[in-house]
Amino acid sequence: MDTEIKDEEIQNKRIEFSFPMLTIRTQIFTGIFNKLGTFRFSKIASWIAVSFVPIIAGIGLYMIFNSLFAVLSTPAIGEITRELGPAAYLLLPGINPFLPIFSGWLAIVVAIAIHEGAHGVAARSLGFRVKSSGLLFLFIIPIGAFVDVDEKQIEKANPKSSIRVMAAGVGGNIVVAVVCLIGIIVIVNGLTPIIDGVYISNVQEGMPAELAGILPDDVFVSIDNIPINNYEDLLTILEDKTPGDIIDVIVVRGEMWKEQFATSIELTEFEDRAIMGVNLGDLLTEERLTFYQTVTPETLSVYLVPPSLASGIIPFSDTLSPFYTHGLGDQWSLITNILFWLWFVNVNLAIFNALPIYPLDGGRIFNITLKGIMGNKWDKKIISQITTAVTITLISVIVLLAFIPFII
Repeated sequence: MDTEIKDEEIQNKRIEFSFPMLTIRTQIFTGIFNKLGTFRFSKIASWIAVSFVPIIAGIGLYMIFNSLFAVLSTPAIGEITRELGPAAYLLLPGINPFLPIFSGWLAIVVAIAIHEGAHGVAARSLGFRVKSSGLLFLFIIPIGAFVDVDEKQIEKANPKSSIRVMAAGVGGNIVVAVVCLIGIIVIVNGLTPIIDGVYISNVQEGMPAELAGILPDDVFVSIDNIPINNYEDLLTILEDKTPGDIIDVIVVRGEMWKEQFATSIELTEFEDRAIMGVNLGDLLTEERLTFYQTVTPETLSVYLVPPSLASGIIPFSDTLSPFYTHGLGDQWSLITNILFWLWFVNVNLAIFNALPIYPLDGGRIFNITLKGIMGNKWDKKIISQITTAVTITLISVIVLLAFIPFII
């Protein structure tokens, strides 16, 4: 009776502030859970989610131990990690240098809302009570949502039903991630390159290119009247040149790269070769875009890298997006970046929660599964000790992964 009164008090406390967290409870979400929980597909979806968890957990474990091995065996990876800094491990916009504030917060809020909402729908579809639900704020900044399912019912219920509720959050994140990834691929398939050429990312001070009027963000389109389609074309021409040779170049610049600028550059010597003094990058022409317009393990691995970390190879990065047009108009890059972060955050949240770390969903599923399989043979204390040992081991590996680059 006392527990029921306390639950009633929690539900009636609509707004609660505990520095720095603001909690707002609402019955709107409960109504949505009740409605969606009546659909037959909700029960089917929770079974599908159960099949996702071990697969996603396996992927997560592989990524963790493979990353640890790579850091220990390859000094260059540790060096890159040190350069990125410890903030790169925190999925917090404004702190993580690669996570944009707007798209990052939006993705985090949506991912948490989807995760918690999926728990709520699965719980109601299986007859569990949702005691409360609502929104979480860091001061006034939205950071997610919560769903408080009756834990006592979960503990007393059939293990299969409990596991279905736990797995629903991971399943919901995976579904959203896949939908967003498909959206990215569809948009990239509709890109049209504005120009072919070689992108000039930087012009070195005092070098021949700067003296000839070349500017950062210009694009080489020809050298000595020979069209330049990619970096290899440019290198082929320069290989036959010697320091002191003069080359005639044409670059394009300005809005939609319509302004053309022609000049001559006298090459100088650097390490026994002729150079202009520029840093160059390839544009993704129609032919090169084909790589991003197909679905392969290699393509998907590229979409796991933030655009800011691979600006020279991601079509919708700040570096490359100005060189393409799309039927969606000028906002195509913004839309694609939002989809990317929704995909990125959802898939990472799913992987993390699927790991057998208690009290994450994966850890609770692991514990319930052990009880279901070995409950008649092992004491509950042994099962609890195994769950704790696995949790401590994985947390230790994750901590090592974060700190080893800074101590070796």
